[in-house]
Amino acid sequence: MNDQSIKIIITGGPGFGKSSIINQLEKLGYRVFHEISREIIQYEQKIGGTRLPWIDHHAFNDAVFEGRKKQYELANTPGEIYFFDRGLPDSLAYLLADEKEVPEEHFRETRKRPYFPVVFLTPPWKEIYQKDNERWEEYNYALKVHDNIRAFYGSFGYTLVDIPFDSVENRVEFILQYLKNEIPLITQKMRDEHL
Repeated sequence: MNDQSIKIIITGGPGFGKSSIINQLEKLGYRVFHEISREIIQYEQKIGGTRLPWIDHHAFNDAVFEGRKKQYELANTPGEIYFFDRGLPDSLAYLLADEKEVPEEHFRETRKRPYFPVVFLTPPWKEIYQKDNERWEEYNYALKVHDNIRAFYGSFGYTLVDIPFDSVENRVEFILQYLKNEIPLITQKMRDEHL
């Protein structure tokens, strides 16, 4: 039995299908954490606040970063699998895409909170991309974010696996089959390294 939880990230540029995958995993009974930035945007719009990416990107990003830290800490049942719609490295990637400075503290806090070493990435998919009340980014900006996400996760040592273009159900099946093979091997390796 694994003595720590298994925290699996699904990420990629905005609008490329990751939230649909998370929703499907939740329908199947898996424990999931939804994209925290949508909650923050909805709340700020409701109260007329300014912690919005198009008004105060740093304040918005700080709120998202803190929210993702809380999600990380809540995923604490030993041996349990949790799926995250984005992780802490995404916050750094968004700042860089907006040409903002990434606080050193964010690097430190992210390094202290490792996820499962394999991260699933939804590649750019223009045919399904749509803007909405919370997804404000143009497609070209979404591509820039996606490239930064790939670079940041790679720089933290994660193995990135592209999720194929397919139906939501088949994309979820791809992830679950991949994990069925990889989780026993990786968790054993992690245990061996900590002996």
